Amino acid sequence: MNFKNKTVFITGVNRGLGKHTFEKFLKEGSNIICTVRKRDIKFNDYLKKIKKKFNNKIKVLYFDFENRSQIINSLGKLKKNLIIDILINNVGFASGSILEMTKIDDIEKIFKINYFSQLLIIQKLLPFLKKSKNASIINVTSISAFLDHRGTIAYGSSKSALSFATKIMANEFLAYKIRVNAIAPSAIETDMLTKMDKRSKNKLLKDTNLKKPLKVNSVIKKILFLSSDKSIKLNGKIIKKF
Repeated sequence: MNFKNKTVFITGVNRGLGKHTFEKFLKEGSNIICTVRKRDIKFNDYLKKIKKKFNNKIKVLYFDFENRSQIINSLGKLKKNLIIDILINNVGFASGSILEMTKIDDIEKIFKINYFSQLLIIQKLLPFLKKSKNASIINVTSISAFLDHRGTIAYGSSKSALSFATKIMANEFLAYKIRVNAIAPSAIETDMLTKMDKRSKNKLLKDTNLKKPLKVNSVIKKILFLSSDKSIKLNGKIIKKF
């Protein structure tokens, strides 16, 4: 797999899977455009260290996935001659509650972050992806999209919507030679898992093959595979990793 000088767009790189994916593509020699919700001292210090370590081009865009205007304004500033080879939609927001106890506003918030903003970003970046000879879009969904666990009405439904949209986009973008696939992991060893309540976490792990959280690197390997020429024949696939 050769990612040297490829331009990779990754959402949500300030922590968890996004941060590890960001670092991995830098090690592979890729130039990165990435997004972070807001500026903070901790991330700025981290970014300074990363830029000293790697010679790759790194551009950070700051916007909130709940704010459509911020997304449009930020992406609108990208140079017209930019070519994007790989787009990784990593950002996700999790919140659990049974429908009876869930405010519709909270469900709307999760869909805004996990679904509508993802589609908006793909729409806005499509002109740049069309310029690549072999562009690839990878959507990070969740195994929750395929399980009927109590309390996942909002999160699971939003990830299910993104999984379904992945297949539709794969069909629609075929004419542009842009592949669209998704990875649907279960619990990953990230800070998001530590914030998950114990009962829900145990239930999720019980229904997985491994019976324990996934290692971050194992998920990143799948992302790299879907980004590479090795998966050139894969389009519209949802790789369930659990």
